[in-house]
Amino acid sequence: MPFKRALVDTHDMVRSQMNFKRHSLTDIKIDIPRVPKKRSLIQAMDATNVKDKWEKSSWGRKLIAQKRRVSLNEFDKLKLMVTKIKRANAIR
Repeated sequence: MPFKRALVDTHDMVRSQMNFKRHSLTDIKIDIPRVPKKRSLIQAMDATNVKDKWEKSSWGRKLIAQKRRVSLNEFDKLKLMVTKIKRANAIR
């Protein structure tokens, strides 16, 4: 019988099961025992700089940019729109 769920755990999350269909693999890897305790998992993640690797990846940068865009106020959104228009005109 194939496995359909994985045990998922991070710094800011309670350990829980998730279906494999909801997962996306990355090339970031850490070596840990089969079911580590929370403390050893956090130590392994800190030792391999998982957070830094994630923030440097294209997917991580895209998510950070989305969060930054959502947090903009109306004036900042207007300034961003004007800057995009000016850049597009300069490229043309």
